[in-house]
Amino acid sequence: MGLFGKKFKCEQCGGKFGKEEELLEHAKKSHGATVQDYNIEAGKQYKFKPVKVELEVSDVKATEARYWVNELTNQYADLVVSNVEIKPDRVRFDVGSPSMEDLTSADIKFRINEYLHMNVPPFDCKQVRVG
Repeated sequence: MGLFGKKFKCEQCGGKFGKEEELLEHAKKSHGATVQDYNIEAGKQYKFKPVKVELEVSDVKATEARYWVNELTNQYADLVVSNVEIKPDRVRFDVGSPSMEDLTSADIKFRINEYLHMNVPPFDCKQVRVG
């Protein structure tokens, strides 16, 4: 396969990869990078009504984007995140709260927008879709 379809770029060496997982594995092995996703994995054990979040983005730094999503659960301790998918043009994940059954899509969108403004994201966010 040529470079067409290889959309994830390593920030350190410039290598290109077709999937986020390939880039993350490369970053770990070649550059000793650590990928923080302990809260994302922990979210799978909770039962909650997930709300789908999709951020339309550009200029994604994949390892940092995964960390940014992970940190959302530290910023808002009542939130749980799962099913994270990072692509060159979007970041998707499910979010909810096992302890707040009345949490609405509007509440989630407010928190995501607040988090985007309080923490510099590792991408340019063009649009936030929640629901």
